[in-house]
Amino acid sequence: MHDTETKDTIFQEEQAHLTGLYQQLIDMQQSLRDELQEISRKAAEEKSQQSEDLNYNFHNDEEGQETLIEFETMSRAVAQLNIDSQSVSTRLADVQRLLPRPYFARITVQFDEDEAPEDFYIGAASCTDAHHEQLVVDWRSPIAEVYYNHENGETSYEVDGRKIPVTLKLRRQFDITRNVLHAYFDTKVALEDPLLIRSLTRKRTDKLQSITETIQEEQNKIIRYPDVPVLLVAGIAGSGKTSILLQRIAYLFYRQRKTLRPEQVALITLNPVFQQYIDHVLPEMGEANPVTMTWSDFLGSLKVDSRGEADLTEVETFRTIDAELPSLKIEDWALKNINLKKSRVLSKKQIAAVLRTHRTIPTGSRLMQTTVDELLERAKKNALKLERKQEQDFTKDADMEDPEDNPVENQMGGIVERIRSFDWLDIDAIGKRLLGKEELTPAEYIYLKLTLTGLCDRSTKYVIVDEVQDYTEAQLLVLKKYFRRAHFMFLGDEFQSIHRDTITFKRLRELFLEEQKEVVELPLLTSYRSSPEITGLFTGLLPEETRVHTSSVQRPGIEPEIKAFAEHEAYVEALREAIHAHNTEDGLTAVIVEDWTGINHMMRVLGDDMPRVIRQYEALPKSGIVLMELKLAKGLEFDTVILPDVTAEDYPDEPMFRHRLYTAISRATERIIILSDGVLSPIIRSLI
Repeated sequence: MHDTETKDTIFQEEQAHLTGLYQQLIDMQQSLRDELQEISRKAAEEKSQQSEDLNYNFHNDEEGQETLIEFETMSRAVAQLNIDSQSVSTRLADVQRLLPRPYFARITVQFDEDEAPEDFYIGAASCTDAHHEQLVVDWRSPIAEVYYNHENGETSYEVDGRKIPVTLKLRRQFDITRNVLHAYFDTKVALEDPLLIRSLTRKRTDKLQSITETIQEEQNKIIRYPDVPVLLVAGIAGSGKTSILLQRIAYLFYRQRKTLRPEQVALITLNPVFQQYIDHVLPEMGEANPVTMTWSDFLGSLKVDSRGEADLTEVETFRTIDAELPSLKIEDWALKNINLKKSRVLSKKQIAAVLRTHRTIPTGSRLMQTTVDELLERAKKNALKLERKQEQDFTKDADMEDPEDNPVENQMGGIVERIRSFDWLDIDAIGKRLLGKEELTPAEYIYLKLTLTGLCDRSTKYVIVDEVQDYTEAQLLVLKKYFRRAHFMFLGDEFQSIHRDTITFKRLRELFLEEQKEVVELPLLTSYRSSPEITGLFTGLLPEETRVHTSSVQRPGIEPEIKAFAEHEAYVEALREAIHAHNTEDGLTAVIVEDWTGINHMMRVLGDDMPRVIRQYEALPKSGIVLMELKLAKGLEFDTVILPDVTAEDYPDEPMFRHRLYTAISRATERIIILSDGVLSPIIRSLI
């Protein structure tokens, strides 16, 4: 009875605190809106006053100087109003982000035994009152680390590299909607985390769920890990790698909010569907999305055709490029004319002549940059000659009174850009001669271009590569060469490598250690996605030394459904039944096949019962059922997964097919259905 009364009292006290804070947020929202409106009114008034009062008087030097001073003073006033407006808008956005759920946790900590304990409420953003008292602390703030450490008693957090010892007296979680407290939980360790279990049992939709409220200790270690040149996160399926990478991006933005801009962070993914799956997470945390691209997008940004298959000898050809390019002499055969409309600004012979004047410089970036400077000077002189030649024609045209109508001047900027971007080099011709090949792969082309010209990205500070196990060594060498100043974060699972001859984590570490760059590898061995039954099935495909360390925190669920059919008709009927049963508005189901051959087979088998096919760059629906290739399912999760073609013929007992089944099965959170039209794959038979 006493415990019940105590819990009721605590509930009432926490509800009263929430009610008061929520009203403060409502009041702050209105106050900030009023302040924004007032700033807007002042700005309009200031601009109107400027147009009325400012007298543009430049009759002599003294009056002109006074006019400039007056103009500068008024401009500063408007600029300050813009700064004030931006500051108020940011605070208003934080308040509005807190209103749906003002906070999700409370910690009570004691800094010194002679001092009273202090309470900190943790939420999605920081908020202070008019007296600068902290109402809510941002989950990324240093003090919030105490909450994510999952350790009551003596613990600590870091501020600017300095450890602050504290005693954690209370770690409390809340289930809150706006100003209503539904429940609270006092927890000590991760596996007793009620909010985690609640979030894991939600139905899956077309969008990734944020894990801010339920970050576990091993995940928190990665999110808050100190900045290092290379961070490699090796996690089993369902361990939250995708969520962690987004939380780490948000954490980096928070810690470097004065110096790090969204365009300085590049997120590289294999999967266009995945891009749309995660595009809301960072904005909901108050951060802009970074530059997000696939490998094809990256090549396209460098004007490289991404079509064609990778060549297993690419790394060897890279070595050939590095070794032999310096001695290669660039002549007419490797050059292109630069034209301005139909007129030639620079010919191949002129460009070759410039190169020959620097024949003592080895062929490479230094030679190319020196050549660019001289070509720009020559192009400007030649363009002026063209302009004088056409001047008489221009003056005859009565409509061309505006100097911007001059076609030579208009296009000169394009000529400069073409010279600076090395459009005058025939990279294909150079590569074919250097390597003795009839055609270059995209990776070979761009590696040669980067090596030859020194072209690189000097502004990107962080490059994050998801599903790194599906990249080749050549692709990573290209990324490393292009983003030469960036720190890298790689996330992946070697057992989800679904393509042949991709990079191993051992080799990935070697690539950076060769340049004496620090590489930190952090493991994730707990699965949060799937039920214990599904987790047990896919981890059964892992090597014993890895499998013994894995676990699932989900509650017991539905046993996997595995069926093989001797009769084709019975198989088709079972497949149709499974599709109809799970094509509902209650959750999301995926029928996953290996590739487009499997999709075409499903078309023949199912006819009008075909689920919607997800193609590249298409978003997932919020619910229902979809059919998709395995490569597009990477990184996604579904309530139910149906694998319709797990036959001995399609999935022989080989490492690559074990990886593919491991990947496909681990997309399911609640239910997995495995069907075989004939003899079941020996890989699955070994698990049952």
